[in-house]
Amino acid sequence: MDTDMDYERPNVETIKCVVVGDNAVGKTRLICARACNTTLTQYQLLATHVPTVWAIDQYRVCQEVLERSRDVVDEVSVSLRLWDTFGDHHKDRRFAYGRSDVVVLCFSIANPNSLHHVKTMWHQEIKHFCPRTPVVLVGCQLDLRYADLEAVNRARRPLARKRPERFAKELGIPYYETSVFDQFGIKDVFDNAIRAALISRRHLQFWKSHLKKVQKPLLQAPFLPPKAPPPVIKVPECPSTGTNEAACLLDNPLCADVLFILQDQERIFAHRIYLATSSSKFYDLFLMECEETPHWSEGACEQEKQSRDFQGRPLSLDPDEEREEGTPRTPQADQWTSSSQNLSQQETPGLEAEGSAAETQTLSGWSKGFVAMHKEMQVNPISKRVGPMTVVRMDPSVQPGPFRTLLQFLYTGQLDEKERDLVGLAQIAEVLEMFDLRMMVENIMNKEAFMNQEITKAFTYRKANRIKECLSKGTFSDVTFKLDDGAISAHKPLLICSCKWMAAIEVGVYLPNINKMSMQAVLDYLYTKQLSPNLDLDPLELIALANRFCLPHLVALAEQHAVQELTRAAMSGVGIDGEVLSYLELAQFHNAHQLAAWCLHHICTNYNSVCSKFRKEIKSKSADNQEYFERHRWPPVWYLKEEDHYQRVKREREKEDIALNKHHSRRKWCFWNSSPAVA
Repeated sequence: MDTDMDYERPNVETIKCVVVGDNAVGKTRLICARACNTTLTQYQLLATHVPTVWAIDQYRVCQEVLERSRDVVDEVSVSLRLWDTFGDHHKDRRFAYGRSDVVVLCFSIANPNSLHHVKTMWHQEIKHFCPRTPVVLVGCQLDLRYADLEAVNRARRPLARKRPERFAKELGIPYYETSVFDQFGIKDVFDNAIRAALISRRHLQFWKSHLKKVQKPLLQAPFLPPKAPPPVIKVPECPSTGTNEAACLLDNPLCADVLFILQDQERIFAHRIYLATSSSKFYDLFLMECEETPHWSEGACEQEKQSRDFQGRPLSLDPDEEREEGTPRTPQADQWTSSSQNLSQQETPGLEAEGSAAETQTLSGWSKGFVAMHKEMQVNPISKRVGPMTVVRMDPSVQPGPFRTLLQFLYTGQLDEKERDLVGLAQIAEVLEMFDLRMMVENIMNKEAFMNQEITKAFTYRKANRIKECLSKGTFSDVTFKLDDGAISAHKPLLICSCKWMAAIEVGVYLPNINKMSMQAVLDYLYTKQLSPNLDLDPLELIALANRFCLPHLVALAEQHAVQELTRAAMSGVGIDGEVLSYLELAQFHNAHQLAAWCLHHICTNYNSVCSKFRKEIKSKSADNQEYFERHRWPPVWYLKEEDHYQRVKREREKEDIALNKHHSRRKWCFWNSSPAVA
């Protein structure tokens, strides 16, 4: 295809447009955006400027560039040929100016010096080489007016729109603004440059009838910056699932409720909930204990209550709660409490003997590895407190070393490949019917330890399901949370491994101003590290409770849940403005910073509608929030002012055009009107 066909086609106007201006104002990028449809990335925006010139030969080499040069403006087919130039003031550009139809004079909105050079250098040069050629003033890099100037390494303050407009009015040329980064104003600039060139050509070539409909350069609508995208709720990496904490809890058995006696001398403390959820054998064992000795728990609880009365009242989180007795503690009372604790510890053997004689269950016929089981009061080796424990006497064949390894596997789900006594461990796993552990030992002995990963995953999955079941049914629970609308049973060992604060709780804990549903969600999270979806759950109550327990990961999950619910409601057509306003300051108070940022974004991007509906609520917000609203509202105040000015000038211009058309309609040639007599 002949690339010069546009010069020979009838009724196709070829327009030579020369683009001039200082270096680094955006001339080449503006040309590439029009000729090649290129976009500007943020990386290119921040990159160091390298002076370049767009080659005019692109119209011969690239077919796509030639196709994009063709356009239709006011029903006139045109072919726009863009000429790029160097921005150095000392360069000779007379060849570029030759036979030009229009000159686009560029400056950078972020660089006031480039605007000063327009008047002192560029406009004079244009009038010297092509005095009759129309000129269009273009402010480039409009996005830098509203961007963070420090981020783009700009030291000068960007120009406001009024100053270049006043400057263009003094020179008698039209003014437009562009942003290649936001793809704004590119078509406006070149379409109106084509109009200016065609009007100038119409004056010289008045016989071309197809140029009669060409308008003078139009007004440009103000730039409306795009809405900022809503902040994404980032959920931090989930904390450890409690493997290390569980291993530490086994080594330091705080709140232990099971005591294993091996070979009549080795004593190993453990926790019933960990054993029951990890092994079906232990689950059946402890469940059988609960079914056969239901009456013992009441007596044990009474003894435990008496023991705890010596040590103080159960923990309450209500700071305003007063002591029921109404009397403060005295040093004498503390001394008496300490002596009572020592006395209770001295009386422990008697309690053990009494419980052993009354509640012993024989297990030799039930399983090979167990001999007997009974309940008795024991002293915890860590807290030194007396409490009820399940004492399990193991078969003499069970060795302490492999048994400890077995317990460690039940707590953590992991088995050390360097374990020494694998044969003894395999024997105990076979006796206690722990087939997962038996398979893992065999894999290690067969040099196939890589297969243990799948066994560990399956073991962890089954354990998580059993933990959920125990939480929902309250099985093997050892602590109760008393709430405003009920009570929830839980398991202290699991809570301690997930939340250090839980180590301070007692058997009965009163939590004021907390409902059962929110507490249930917190417990589900502490057990599973996941937020259970619940349509009736109040996200703010959950956030307040998670912040109270110092659980930042749960706070992030609750924030994500709240944003998803609000987004889903907005997409279904439900108004969420009032709910977002109520969320804002509560989220800020409870350290839900991501939810607060999302609420601020929603209010700012819908500021006009929110303000019209909830004016009092907006005014009741804190001064910092109101200042944020004014600074980040969308559309911004400056845009509303520019839009109002644009509409006003547009109406005035329409009136002028109507008046001008009426004036021209009266000045017709006499032979245009047919005479009635001739007709």
